[in-house]
Amino acid sequence: MKRLLVLLCFPLAVMAAPANSPPLDLSLNQSLDSIVASRFKPELPGVAALVIKDGQPLLRKGYGMANVELGVAVRPEHVFRIGSTTKLFTATAIMLLVDEGRIALDAPISRYLPRAPKAWNRVTVEHLLTHTSGIPNLTMDSGYWRTTARLEHTLDELVAPARTRPLVSAPGTVFAYNNTGYHLLGQIIEQVTGQEFYAFIDARIARPLGLAHTGPGDDKTFHPGLVTGYQAGPKPAWLLANSNLHAAGGMVSTVDELATFMLALQGGKLVSPANVQRMNASHVLPNGKATGYGLGEWVRTVNGRHLVGHGGYIFNFYSQLEMDIDSGIVAVTLHNGDKLGGDNEELSKRLIVAAQGGPADIAVK
Repeated sequence: MKRLLVLLCFPLAVMAAPANSPPLDLSLNQSLDSIVASRFKPELPGVAALVIKDGQPLLRKGYGMANVELGVAVRPEHVFRIGSTTKLFTATAIMLLVDEGRIALDAPISRYLPRAPKAWNRVTVEHLLTHTSGIPNLTMDSGYWRTTARLEHTLDELVAPARTRPLVSAPGTVFAYNNTGYHLLGQIIEQVTGQEFYAFIDARIARPLGLAHTGPGDDKTFHPGLVTGYQAGPKPAWLLANSNLHAAGGMVSTVDELATFMLALQGGKLVSPANVQRMNASHVLPNGKATGYGLGEWVRTVNGRHLVGHGGYIFNFYSQLEMDIDSGIVAVTLHNGDKLGGDNEELSKRLIVAAQGGPADIAVK
């Protein structure tokens, strides 16, 4: 019953709109609504969806259940685990410190991590950001999610096994998505600032932007409005120690606050415009191949527009934060089921294309 009261009493957090804001485009709202509603059954785990343009919501709605057992419906102000969308916050924190001259992208990470092994001497901060470091991704170890991930570890304990292993590729030569690399970025932030990772995120990003429900998703923190996760069935989500996700995927947030964060980042309010452009540019390998990933962001072209953002999955939550930086459209989808409503990345891109006025049948994969 306490859980039910928390979910029902969570305060509404609507994005502020200027007094002279234009009226909602009802036709477009209905079109966006139908795109989401067709994917989610009211009685199953659902999604909070937000689409905004020029600072105004085109769609802001919850679908399905925040808690199936208690019959609590999703509301757009509910809090979700965002998984790897956390990486965009981590990259933003690094770029803040780059702007301040406290971190250099081309510096070897050993400059900031005294315990880095000699094998990492050619690994730079930029390599970690772009997933090209060659450092082993420990979350790919056999059994990791059934053993290591279920017991609480410190950040240092999470990265320690990588120090004794050889690189899997020469630094800068191969793109391989790497959670361990982002844990190391979290360590760098702590070493450089003298602050715990989440404390720095709160002080430099969350509090200045008024993000009251964006922060650590560990199991010891009380999160008013946090929805329940489900795997297929629906059945309860896999158990794991959420503190282990840390700088690679450990945060919680809401659709409103993620949109606020993205707009502030792209508007140059957190990171200098020049470094935002660096974040938004696809990294290019020495062989000339673009990776489709910048500095903490996936980078792609859909319907002729430049999209940047990040998605995340953690048992059993999906998140997608996407922005068309040509038109200023932002789409956020937060889902608490194991793909019970399909692919969140495809859904968010579909919503952006619809908000652009693009054809409904355009390929967005």
